[in-house]
Amino acid sequence: MRFNQTHLLEINEAIVVADNQLQFLDYRYHFKNEHNHLIFRYDSTPHFPNLPNFPYHKHLPDDVIASDKPEISQVLKEANGLLI
Repeated sequence: MRFNQTHLLEINEAIVVADNQLQFLDYRYHFKNEHNHLIFRYDSTPHFPNLPNFPYHKHLPDDVIASDKPEISQVLKEANGLLI
C-alpha cells in the first residue's frame, strides 16, 4: 500500500482456517519511506528470544522492542499518523 506516492506499507500474513477459526501462523507489517529506509516493522520471526512477548516484536530504525501483534487497522493508523 502506497502513502503519498512515496511511503510503502507491506502487509504479509500466513493464516490457516481450522475448525472455522483463523489461526495466525506468521505476520510482517513493514513500513518504509521513499528511500526504502525502515520506519517500522512488526513481525513474528523468532530471532529475538530474550524479548518479552517472544516471538512478537517491533523493529524501529535503531532498535527492536517487544510488542504484541497489532491489528492491521492499528498499523494503518500508525503509518498514516507518521505522515501528518
